[in-house]
Amino acid sequence: MALFERRLPVTANVLAHHHAARCAACRTLLVTLAHGDALPSELAPGALAPLGGGRRCARRSSVPGATWTPPEVLDGFRLERLLGRGGMGAVYLARDASVDRRVALKVCVALQPDAGTLASFATEARAISRIQHPNVVTMYRAGEIDGRPYLVYEYVDGKSLAELRPPLPWQRVLDIAVGLAAGLRAAHQGGVLHRDLKPGNAILSPDGTVKLIDFGLATFVGGGGTAPRGVREVVGTPRYMAPEVRMGESATPRSDLHALGLLLFELCTGRLPPARRGACAALLTERLPGIDPGFAAVIACCLAEDPLERFAQADVLCAVLEHVRRLVAFQRTSSVFPTPWTGPGFRQVSSPPPLF
Repeated sequence: MALFERRLPVTANVLAHHHAARCAACRTLLVTLAHGDALPSELAPGALAPLGGGRRCARRSSVPGATWTPPEVLDGFRLERLLGRGGMGAVYLARDASVDRRVALKVCVALQPDAGTLASFATEARAISRIQHPNVVTMYRAGEIDGRPYLVYEYVDGKSLAELRPPLPWQRVLDIAVGLAAGLRAAHQGGVLHRDLKPGNAILSPDGTVKLIDFGLATFVGGGGTAPRGVREVVGTPRYMAPEVRMGESATPRSDLHALGLLLFELCTGRLPPARRGACAALLTERLPGIDPGFAAVIACCLAEDPLERFAQADVLCAVLEHVRRLVAFQRTSSVFPTPWTGPGFRQVSSPPPLF
């Protein structure tokens, strides 16, 4: 990441580019990072092969370039059109003939699916099956055809957050924040860390409901209904990784909340925050005159470099966001200032504004 953030010395920068020109695996890794795609475990820093002299090289990926084309009718689902394609599968709009409804069908399209791809589909199915919440996409079925897994989801006729054109009005971002935080709370209470929260992995329905999607890089920790513990593995999309995860430390609920903070900051301003994030609340207020200071402080708290200075759990964040939204609505209709938030999580907020 130092290469993309222009923090490498000139000599190291030249050596990195020269090596990538000769090494197909590292070149693939750089393209993945440049496009903002998720970083699978086989390309994670822990999976890099030694080059000597303390340097490391990405192992070659086993994902083939050619893809498998599914039949027009797949296990009773008639495929209508392609909705999107990723590194491990394709998503089709399909019709479930048994109940005559439209669904989104995600299927592995690799000619020879590798173990990592199969594991990702299995992980996603297990993760989604643990979560029942309006802000998380619903899975109807998981199956397999010709050795290739597929997942059937509710079809949400909306746009991913990546398709929106930020900066958005901060009031709209506040509504999105409430929904995403609620979805993360449901996931964490089920012992699931998302680990790849980004604009492309959340979809906004026409009625304004936001839903988390793509749990292919999720992991299972803790037990249902308990706060999940950390997991030491570097996967996800680098530009939305928490700093401690990028450095190889354990992923925790706080790292998911950091990714949420990055996403919200980007929706508000049209760009990610600077590498040094000590004054994010002031930066938001400067770039967005009129933004509620409590909402700016919530985003800044999620973005704290030290995980211990972030909200401890998603349910705390949900409570604070709901209070901010009620406060904002109250201020629109009354000149009386409501009672500041002093509920659970009060002490978890770093550098709190008067609201907390």
